[in-house]
Amino acid sequence: GNGMDRFLFDLIDRLAARVLEIRDKLTLEAKRQLHQWLLSCDLDLVSGASFPSSVSCVKQEMGEECLLAFSGQATHESQLQREVAAAVRSAGLEVEIEEEYRDARSGYS
Repeated sequence: GNGMDRFLFDLIDRLAARVLEIRDKLTLEAKRQLHQWLLSCDLDLVSGASFPSSVSCVKQEMGEECLLAFSGQATHESQLQREVAAAVRSAGLEVEIEEEYRDARSGYS
């Protein structure tokens, strides 16, 4: 990679190390944000990116805690979800409709 790649790699390494240092001071909202960052790292790994081992440490030591913080938020179905459910019901289809579903791995609804 080029110098920018090295810069970003080092920056991510320092960020992850700092997260571990201050983990006891992180707010619920910060843990929710951290969960989203860890998910984005997972997506980048799938596309061939590499990350410092400190990111894996954050995921191992805090991943579950951050997922719980993120998925602990109340969910609310959107107008679109309500409209789709209504359309399916009005079509007379014999299907069970779950208007709001939360993915266990990502925590997203």
